[in-house]
Amino acid sequence: YFDGKSKTISGQWKNDLPFKVIETDLNEKVDSTSMLDSIVSDSKINVDNERVDDIKNSTESAELKKQEKPAIESHSEPIAKPSNEATEFKQQKIQTSTTQCITTEENLPNCSNVFCKSGRGTLNYGDGSKYVGEFINGEPKGKGICYYANGDRYEGLWENHAPNGEGVMYFKSGLIYGAIWEHGTAKKQLSSKQEFVYNSEIKEDKNNEVKIWAVVVGVSRYEHMPSLKYSDDDAYKIYAFLKSPEGGALPDGQIRLLIDEDATRVKILTALNEVCLKADENDVVMMYFSGHGLEGTFIPVDYDGYQNALKHDELRELFNKSHAKHKVCYADACHSGSLLAAKSPFSSELNFFYEALDKSSGGTAFVMSSKSKEYSLEDGGLRQGIFSHYLIRGLKGEADSNHNNTITIRELFDWVSKNVKEYSGSAQSPVIAGDYDENMPVGFVRTK
Repeated sequence: YFDGKSKTISGQWKNDLPFKVIETDLNEKVDSTSMLDSIVSDSKINVDNERVDDIKNSTESAELKKQEKPAIESHSEPIAKPSNEATEFKQQKIQTSTTQCITTEENLPNCSNVFCKSGRGTLNYGDGSKYVGEFINGEPKGKGICYYANGDRYEGLWENHAPNGEGVMYFKSGLIYGAIWEHGTAKKQLSSKQEFVYNSEIKEDKNNEVKIWAVVVGVSRYEHMPSLKYSDDDAYKIYAFLKSPEGGALPDGQIRLLIDEDATRVKILTALNEVCLKADENDVVMMYFSGHGLEGTFIPVDYDGYQNALKHDELRELFNKSHAKHKVCYADACHSGSLLAAKSPFSSELNFFYEALDKSSGGTAFVMSSKSKEYSLEDGGLRQGIFSHYLIRGLKGEADSNHNNTITIRELFDWVSKNVKEYSGSAQSPVIAGDYDENMPVGFVRTK
């Protein structure tokens, strides 16, 4: 209804009187009580019958939307196959616009209950999905976000209750898929990225035995970083040590080896997720990483300069979620000491080695190849990373300073630190931190 001057009222009417006021214009919500008082005080309102029908039809349309389901409600992957013409997808524009949508959602009208001509609002679907974004002529159309009932999320252009135009689908499986969409079907791939999704359903391998669980990572051949000469060899040598009696004689089911193309961000986090949750309160979780590092991060093989870095905080979080009694992280990477910057508490023969593990009080130790501002060095003479060379030698027995056939974490660090500093001319200084028992055994010496 328009009074010919400045008053515009949208609502539901009966006998020429509004009994439910919805809005006064395109974007501004109204105080229905005060508006009703204002309108009812008029002696008579002449309302065009066609306008009444329009409002009635719009209200019925809003009710129908509640019962509809958005398209592609539960696809595990896009309908269209990825295109060979994949190009770099610029997500920043969409993410910027949808961030505003999220932050102001609580102030938007619920278009499931009221008629939203144009502007921005929310719409609840019958299956539990929810759209937040732009509306045109009462229909959800334009930029917005759809939160699907199955946990997926779409951000981008929306029309006819489905992705339509440029947008990104965030599948709950971790797949992030950018595409040009047409009525819910991906017609042209723009980007595709698999993100790590934490799995809390992994069952703990609980028994009274002391077990060692390990993730060993080595990256030499990078696509977007300079190649390293010995990181893969260093990882293989650590793996061989852990399979030996001195290192615990780990069975295949308790060790994960990720070298070069297998050492992606998702695979590293998935492997660590698995071993951390399988370990019980008697066990040991160990991680070894050899490769490039930047401030606050390790660099997996799929790092492209701005995506897929492995943040130190992510590793700390997974260690924190483990019930393991002992947790040890060895890192031979540049700036690896920055892992300690946010330092917080963390938690003879082979049989003798496991008994010693059981007797120590536990905790978490991070042993890093260099301080946060230093580089971790490789050496052609040693044909290894300097830190990894002395780490393996120390674990094999040379760090057993008291000659009791057991190498503790303190003995190992002291010996490695001394030798690395001497060999590098103090250019590289290993560091250790965490909340750990200094008598935590990390290896033993076989007697002849």
